[in-house]
Amino acid sequence: MSDFEAPSREYTRPPMTRGVDPQRMNWLWQLILQATDLDPDDVRAALVSSGVAATAKRIHSWQVSDQDDAYFPLSLAELERNLRAVVAVRTQRAEATKSERDE
Repeated sequence: MSDFEAPSREYTRPPMTRGVDPQRMNWLWQLILQATDLDPDDVRAALVSSGVAATAKRIHSWQVSDQDDAYFPLSLAELERNLRAVVAVRTQRAEATKSERDE
């Protein structure tokens, strides 16, 4: 199917499979890590470079089950901040690489 062909049926929003608690986004964070090449150590480095004192223990606490003693709930605001920090670092690296090539 090309990009210009109409889909065989209209898009429908998928059903919610879980309640969404904006103060407990660990499950979404885990899916993001699984679906991308995002490494928790890179996330920590990005957070530290943006002025957020993120410890390895805190980063780990977002990746364990809520039954684990090390669990700490990740809020939606923290999840957004984490992703923005990673994007900022990647953007800086890309700009540095581009400027090195231009020299």
